[in-house]
Formats: sequence, C-alpha cells, structure tokens
Amino acid sequence: MTDQRRAPARVTDPSFVLHFQDNREPAINAGLYRVRATQTLPGVAGADDYLVPVEETFEVRAPQFALADEHVHAVNPAPEARSDYRTTLAHLTLTDPLLPWMRRLDESGTALDAAPEEPWLALLLFAEGELPDDPESAALTVPMTAAELLTDAGGVRHPRIAPSQIEGDPTALCHTVDIPGDVFATIVPRTDELRHLIHVRDVRPDTGLRGEQLAEGTYAVVVANRLPDREHEVRYAAHLVALEGCRSILADADAGELTADVRIRLAALRSWSFTSNPDANGGFVGRVRHFLFDSDEEHKQRDLLLRTPVPAAEPPAGADPAAYTTARARLASGRVPLAYGLETGERSYAWYRGPFTAEPAQPLPTPPAAGWTSAAQLMAYEKAWGLFDAGWGAAWTLGRALALADADFAAMLTAWHAKARTRAAVLAQRLAAVGLGARGTGGAAERALGPRPFGTLLEELAADGAAARLLRAGTHPVQSRHAPPPEPFRRTPTAGRRGAARVARTAELLADPPVALRTALTAQLADAAAPISAWLQRLRLLHTIPFTDLVPDENALPAESLRLFYVDEGWLTALVSGAAGIALTGETDAALARIAAPWARGDDEAPTPRAGVLIRSALVQECPGLLVRPYRGHGDDTRTPIAVLRQDVLGPDVLLVLFEQVPDEVELAEPPEGLSFGVDISQGERRVINLRRVDPPAVARQIDGEAFPHPEGPDGLDAYLRPDPAGRRAVLDLRPTAADGLLRQLGARLAELGQSAADRFGPAGLAVQLVNAPRRQLLTRGTAR
Repeated sequence: MTDQRRAPARVTDPSFVLHFQDNREPAINAGLYRVRATQTLPGVAGADDYLVPVEETFEVRAPQFALADEHVHAVNPAPEARSDYRTTLAHLTLTDPLLPWMRRLDESGTALDAAPEEPWLALLLFAEGELPDDPESAALTVPMTAAELLTDAGGVRHPRIAPSQIEGDPTALCHTVDIPGDVFATIVPRTDELRHLIHVRDVRPDTGLRGEQLAEGTYAVVVANRLPDREHEVRYAAHLVALEGCRSILADADAGELTADVRIRLAALRSWSFTSNPDANGGFVGRVRHFLFDSDEEHKQRDLLLRTPVPAAEPPAGADPAAYTTARARLASGRVPLAYGLETGERSYAWYRGPFTAEPAQPLPTPPAAGWTSAAQLMAYEKAWGLFDAGWGAAWTLGRALALADADFAAMLTAWHAKARTRAAVLAQRLAAVGLGARGTGGAAERALGPRPFGTLLEELAADGAAARLLRAGTHPVQSRHAPPPEPFRRTPTAGRRGAARVARTAELLADPPVALRTALTAQLADAAAPISAWLQRLRLLHTIPFTDLVPDENALPAESLRLFYVDEGWLTALVSGAAGIALTGETDAALARIAAPWARGDDEAPTPRAGVLIRSALVQECPGLLVRPYRGHGDDTRTPIAVLRQDVLGPDVLLVLFEQVPDEVELAEPPEGLSFGVDISQGERRVINLRRVDPPAVARQIDGEAFPHPEGPDGLDAYLRPDPAGRRAVLDLRPTAADGLLRQLGARLAELGQSAADRFGPAGLAVQLVNAPRRQLLTRGTAR
C-alpha cells in the first residue's frame, strides 16, 4: 500500500502513539466499471453460437463533489479562530484513510496505466482579496449542481469528468469556488508535490501512559502548503478542493500558463476561515510566557496567586504601622474591602473573600447543634478594628438566594422535609407500640422499623409456639371465675392541640435517635434525597455562582493572566448550609436533616475541591480544549495525577478548573487534537525547521540544536518558499525532483546528520519534520518554569 516508505514514522506523546505512513492506496479507484467475460472452446464447431459473452457493470463509490461531516475528523486552525498562526500550516484530517487516493487527476477518456501516486485532494489557503466572490475570506462558496459545475462557460476551466462518471444525482447541489488563474497557479501545489502534502496517520492509544488520548483509528491528513503572513493580521479562507479530472489544469499551472483572465472552478468539499494575528505574546507559547513573566521587566516572575496586587511591606509615611500591616495581610490572603451597611444604617466597609483564597483558609468554627441558620452566625467581627469579615456570611446568604430562585429545587427540598416528618412520626409510633418496640426483645427496634413490622411479629409468635397457645386457650376455656366488673374507662383529657402527644413523642425520639431509626429513616428517604444531593453538589462545585462572588475585584484577575488558588471549604459549607436551610421550619426539621439528609450528616461521598486555576485570556478561545493537569509530587516518574472536578469556560475568555487536592505541579498543555504542522522561529527571528530523527528506534525525536537550513543564512527557510499572490514568500517550494528544492535539500541535511533514511524521504518523513507536537508548560508550587 506504500512505496519505498513502508517503515512508518513514529511520533509519541505521553497519551498516544502516532505512526505516519506515506499513503494508503485502495485496491481500486472509485468510478463506474464494466467487466466483460468471454469463453472459447478450441476445436468445437459452432461453440461461439452458444458461448455468449457476459458483461456486468459495477460502481465503486466515494465522495466526489461533496463531503459529509462524518468524513472530517478535525481541522486546524479551528474555524473562526484568531491567534498567531504565522508558523502554522493549516491541515484537515479525514476519517477515511483511503479517500485521497480513491479518484484520479486524469480527465475522463484518458487511457489509464498503473495507479498514480498523486492524490485528488488539495488544501488551498486564500487571503483577503484573492477570491473575487469572497473578498473578506469568510470561506464563502457558490452552490450549484454537479452538472452545472461541469458545464462549459466562457473564461472558466473546470474538471473534465464525463457525465457517466458522475456519482449519484447530477442535480444534487455542491459548493464551488472560482479562483483566478494567476492566483491558482501561485498557490496550488505542483503536480509532483501533491503526494507529499498528504499522509496517513495511524493513532494507537498507549495504555501504559497517562493523559488524554486521541481518537483511536487511521486517518488521512491533508496539509496546506502556504504559511500565513508573518507581519500583518490577515484573515484566511481554507478550501479542500477536488482535483479529479484536472490534470491538464495542473499541468498549465506547473508551466505558469494560467492568467488572471481565466477562472478555475472547483468543488470545495470543506471550507472554513481563521485569522492569523502575528503577536509575540500570541498563541500558546506567547500567552503562557506572558502569564508567567512580566514583559516590562525581563525574567521577572509574576505573582500567580489569586489576589489584588499586594502593597509594599513598608507602610507609607503617616500610616498607622499596625493597621497597615493588618490590612496588607488581609489583601495578601485574597480579601478585598467592600462597602458594607450596618443594621443601624451606618455605612462602613467589610472584608470579603469568595471561595478562592491565596493561602490555606482557616477552618469554619464548630456549628451549633441546629446548624448554621443565619448569616449573622457566620460573620466574623474584628473587635480591634471594628470591622466584619463577611465572607462566610455572604456565602450563606448567596446559597439561600440561589436555592429560593430555583423553584424546582425548593419544591424538592420542601417535599423531602414533609416526607421526613411523616415517616419519622410513623416510625416513632411503631417504636412506642406494645410488642413492637418498647417491650420487645433486643431486635424489637429493628423489627418495628422494618417494612412489615406486624407481619414479622406474627411470624415470631408462630415460631416460638405462642400462636398455638393462644389458639388452645380460645378453644378450650377454663372454668370462669366470678369477678367484679371493671371500672368504666375514663379518657384523661390532654392539654394543647390534637396530636400533641405524638409530636412530643417524635421530638423526644429525635433528640437521641437509636441507630436503627437513623438507618431506617435514611433508607426510606434516599430516593427523594438523591436529586437534592446532586443539586447541592453542583453548588459545591460553584455552578450558578455569579462571577463577581468568585472574584470580587477585577485587579485580582486582569486580562491575559493565570491565577492559582486554594478553595475555602468553610465558604462552601456556608453556601450549602444556606441553600439547604430554606425548608427548615423548626427544630424537628433540623433534627431530621441531621439524621437522614446526606448533605447535613456529612456522609455525602461527593468530592470537594481543594484548589484550582483561573485563566482569563484569549488563549481560552484560541486553544479550545486546553488541558490543565494537576499532580502530586515532582518529576514524570514519581508524580501522580489529581482528579479535575470541574473544567468550564465561564465566559469568552475565562476558564475555571477545580482540583480535588492541592497540587505540587500543574501542567498546561495544548490538547492532543491540537497536533499541528508548521515551521519554527529561530533565535534570529527567521523561519526554520527544527529537525527530527527519521531512523529507528528514535524516530521523530528532536535532534538537539539542529535546524534547516544550515547555516541559517539571511533568509532562513524563506529561501525555500515561493511568493504568494501578494509577493510574500509563503508557499512551500518542495520540487521533489530538483536538487535545490526544499524536499531534497531537507533530506540532504538529515543525511549529513547521520540519518540514513533521508534518502527515502517522502510524505511521512516530511510530516515528521513539520509536525508541531502539543506544547506544554509546567508550573510548580512556589515557582513557575
């Protein structure tokens, strides 16, 4: 299936293994075929009269003028992305590895020899103003039928495909793009370059390695041959075009015979647009560098803790040293001063801190027996300064407000408490019943609280012979003795409302409930408690919390910043207490919650966040699926991953990640699907290709300190790029058969470095040199590196 490049190039990542192959040619191309079978019988007279030739037609199908979404695995850059793509070669990944070789460049009617190496697909990149029908490069296309696409028109050249070779309905719509002849000739790969811009990627997970995994499978990857502008912001439209039946058009493009007065009309199978904005602080590398280091002061690390800028340690002239030191300590912990209205109507300020802190938070005090039932209980008063710390109290109030605002949750919680009161009264009555609880044996309480208390009692009586004795006594009465009649029964009136005794009995039982009652009540209320626990767990993970309550001061999280934080468990407890307390109507409800509610008992097994990361940056949009991986320990061999409890985009440029434990290291990484192709920038700010090995066993491992070209020269890689329509050197000049072409020169440089496979340098080898593996940045606690 491949030619001389049978040995795949292996590219590894800690979560997957990639094998690059040159191609995956099908056994037969798509198209309509006719098979004719004849028979002859030598020496038999008249055999030809009844041995009639048999003829059959069959069709091999593949996409031709349109491509369904399921055929496209991914594109890069992402549609409508805006970032620094000056070193990126756009690419598209197809789910069918055979598709690029299922059709031919040859026009219909051309005699076909052996299967050619050229694929029939190419990914073309157009800048603003290059396509007359799409001047803003918004990836606009013109819909028309396949028959219309193949119809002759003045000044238009189109694929030469016979009507009989149109697959499916010729009146079905497809998307087309008209390209001026001179633009097409400048951008389209030469015919012998097409095969070097498509390769096959075989993805296999490595189960022994950690991390995210690419989707397992085999894919075809189509890479563009044009680099975006390195100096100006430019919007580009990427079109995957079908070149079936275009061999003569490509030959004229190779010869430079296409002019601006001719339009090349092609089917665009997939189209999208993106914007390249060259910026030293753009892209993953530039933005992460900006997160970590102050650009105004070279190599000065930024404060990565979530807090407003901490003032200098020395108080300014005229300031009270004690007050200044105290206020500075509050700011360093992540608190901010906010306006606060006292109950007396006076205006003051109070310290506030949301759930995210710059230092480990103090634990919440031991709650009262009835739990936290008001915000006032959680307000910390600093008597020395006459100020409140309102963080926990504000959390309780916020939780209550969010619960009351959710009518469904409020109804579920109210129904749970009503059911709990009813079940508790029934169970209390059973425990008080003669024979079921108070006067029973050691297992009487479990029997009384079971699902069939009276049935179980009768079964026990039958088992020990008591039922038989009762039956005998009823059928064989002894001689009755005369006895005075009993006194008439007189009901003693009870004070208070009807049923007060039952209420009192229930309250007395709940004050010191036996283990059996706790178990039975919890089991009977478990189904009703499950959705409530789920809602409160989402609240504990800070869903629906207004962002201003999480980060009260924008200075703590300025634009283009990353901040690390601890999570205050006391704040989360106060938040949940406020939400869960909206249905409490008295001590009975509070006692029932302590006995049977998972959120009040403290036995809810849902994890609680202990730390996390906030990112406010254009990187959130530029790098969808950005990976944030926390670890305990240091070093690849000894560290262990920590669970990420939540990772959500809170706004166009804000990412929140919550960890189950406080990490020692946090790794930022581009997503595995962020695997891209492109070139590199040298220290001299010139385009180069950092070289990788092509010989086993270390295929794809970077050759330290080696790049192409060498020496770099005044132009770097630009010496091997063709001009684009604007005259800027941006198009790969591969020229596989030319000694001074990029491909041969790149192979020669690898051979100089001892890579023996360089003489068989093909699509897979070129892909290995151009691949940009997902980049990473490791942050360690206390430092960033």
